[in-house]
Amino acid sequence: MIRLTLRTLLAYIDDTLEPDEARVLGKKVAESEEAQKVIERIKHVTRRRGLGAPVAAGNDDEGANPNVVSEYLSDNLSPEQVGELEERCLDSDLHLAEVAACHQILTVILTDPVRVPPTANQRMYKLVAAPASDPNRKPGKTTPVGGVVPTAADLPDADDPDAALLLGMKRFSESESWAGRIGLVTAVGVVFTTLALAVYFSLPTNQPQSPETSAVALAPVSPLPTPVTTPKVVTPEKAPEPKKVETPEPKKVEAPEPKKVVTPEPKKVEMPDPKVGGPTPEDLAPLPGNGEVGKIESTNVIVLTRSAEATAKWGRVDPAGRNTVRANDHVVALPGFKADVKLLSGLVVHLWGNVPEQVLAKPPLMEARVRFHPAAGGFDADLSLDAGRIYLTAGKPAGAKVRLHIGAEVWDIQLRDEKSEVMVQLSTAFVPGTPYAKTGGEKAKAEARLVVLRGIIDFQAPLRFKKFDGMNAWTEVAWDSKTAQLSDPHPAPKEDLQASKIPSIEAEFGKAVQKTLSDAQKNLTNPEGIRVLLKERLVMDPTDRLRPGMSAAEIVMILFPTQWAAYAQAAIMDGAEAGELLKDVLDLLRNESRGYVRQAAIVALSNWIARSPDNTEILVKGMVEKGWLPEVADLFAQLMRGYASPDMKDKTAAVAGLDRLVELLDDQHLAVREAALGNLLAFYAGAETASNRILTSTDMASRESNRAGADPARLKAWEAFLRAWKDNADAIKKRMSEKK
Repeated sequence: MIRLTLRTLLAYIDDTLEPDEARVLGKKVAESEEAQKVIERIKHVTRRRGLGAPVAAGNDDEGANPNVVSEYLSDNLSPEQVGELEERCLDSDLHLAEVAACHQILTVILTDPVRVPPTANQRMYKLVAAPASDPNRKPGKTTPVGGVVPTAADLPDADDPDAALLLGMKRFSESESWAGRIGLVTAVGVVFTTLALAVYFSLPTNQPQSPETSAVALAPVSPLPTPVTTPKVVTPEKAPEPKKVETPEPKKVEAPEPKKVVTPEPKKVEMPDPKVGGPTPEDLAPLPGNGEVGKIESTNVIVLTRSAEATAKWGRVDPAGRNTVRANDHVVALPGFKADVKLLSGLVVHLWGNVPEQVLAKPPLMEARVRFHPAAGGFDADLSLDAGRIYLTAGKPAGAKVRLHIGAEVWDIQLRDEKSEVMVQLSTAFVPGTPYAKTGGEKAKAEARLVVLRGIIDFQAPLRFKKFDGMNAWTEVAWDSKTAQLSDPHPAPKEDLQASKIPSIEAEFGKAVQKTLSDAQKNLTNPEGIRVLLKERLVMDPTDRLRPGMSAAEIVMILFPTQWAAYAQAAIMDGAEAGELLKDVLDLLRNESRGYVRQAAIVALSNWIARSPDNTEILVKGMVEKGWLPEVADLFAQLMRGYASPDMKDKTAAVAGLDRLVELLDDQHLAVREAALGNLLAFYAGAETASNRILTSTDMASRESNRAGADPARLKAWEAFLRAWKDNADAIKKRMSEKK
């Protein structure tokens, strides 16, 4: 049974397998995402310019030893050596390209023999002096490597400079006999005679006898054909016949052609032809440029932008003034704000900012972060989604074609008409229980999904050779960075998505949240003053305005502005100002009198830490600078990433993590205790990150006003936690007592 090894994949790509073996291996490759990745990588590295050749890094670097590579391609290595060499190739593009290129060269040599002129053959042997080399040596009877038998020494070519013009054929003088030579001359004569006759008959003539004769032959019924009457009778009778035959033929041929082209396309895209390479990430990379690509059309919103330069700072895109959006700049709709960006092509991109008080999304969604790029030919838009949720609407009857970048993924979306609309969202979070590393380590899990909300779209992932035509409303495709797989289209869960552009929340809570957002955008009069605005709200303490008997909406009206400032601060904590902006949020963690804003800071940090691989180190460094002990800073960072999960493969580690979280409920630092409680809720209630369990201002208001709870989803999660805690409390107490 043929196996999926590197050598068999090389044979599959170079088409050197037997038909039955190629068919079996092709099915296995189509079923293996990893094999498809290796094939794409092989095609990519063999086309890279300036890659060079591997240089031995030591005696153990077998991938740089030509003898070892040749033995590997000849299947003469031991299984242990094969495993080591293939592992080396998969770790290094340089070694993989070398082995793949050698396999391609050998394939060409062994399948396409080239005739070497005898004089050149003799010159090669003369390079080495006798007795080591004998230019007059008679060739053996066996066929050498490459399938090329050298020309016999006693029949050398008379004129070596003309050997290249023979195209692999023998000279006339090399025919085995006179009969062969005469046959060759005869064949050439027949060819020239045929060509001469063809040219002669193709020349025009003025003699009328030819059409007369043909007319008589076509109509032998006439007893007395004459040169005058025959053309007159035959021509009108025969003239309309070609029209009757030609006119229906295009209709019969053209009608089925679209069906033949469209129907098989989704079936062909799972696996490319082994000999044809697909596009590379470099081919589909965004185009450079910084020109205008669109404008912000929504009013009363806060949308920030900054260039890609390291020292650039955030500034507001003012709908009433400078409302243009430039290519390749970072564009962010702050949490809670929702804005439309209309591109020059007519496409409308809706940026959907969110706060937990609006929609308790799972996974959590806060700011919407995008970058717009100059569109390549044939596309109406090219953009990168870096975080959050967006909606795409064509904005014109002809529809629109959009190229969307999500990390290394590239999706091409064809909106068929102005009624077509899709929702795309990207969330990033650490899987609870991920091994902690301040620098490097395992990356956070990114999850993306595309949902068709209205109309019909065509979807293509060119780097994955996948294409799905005719996706209807409430159909979705999904991808995540852990499995690195793109799903096939399947029904989207309407209830869990909460896909409405304008979420419906309880009227009094909605008014309170909306007033906070409206006041913020009105007070941001200076386009560069976002930091000042957020700082003012972070430091204010409105708790002295709370009075007994206040309604939940009134409490939210007082508390939410400071919480929103914490969410918004985390949304812009990147680039050159990340460290400074973080300090304002860390100050909230030590405030023991303002629990609502402390918990908002934990929500913000748990979402922010997964956004970049560098954020864990930035958080720990910032806490140490603020006076936290290094071990406490590491512990808090680990809690923000997710401490433990019942889904961990190591169940012993999961139980130990649970016990540790219970112990941390007695920690001397209030922020650590609250973060541990959030992780416990996630452990039992099934929430995905710490930010899903910390109380928001609506929960605080519900508690202050003795309400049952403003959000049914939170209430359900809390009840699930209580049931699980009750069921496991005795076991936890027993383990804790045994440790003591």
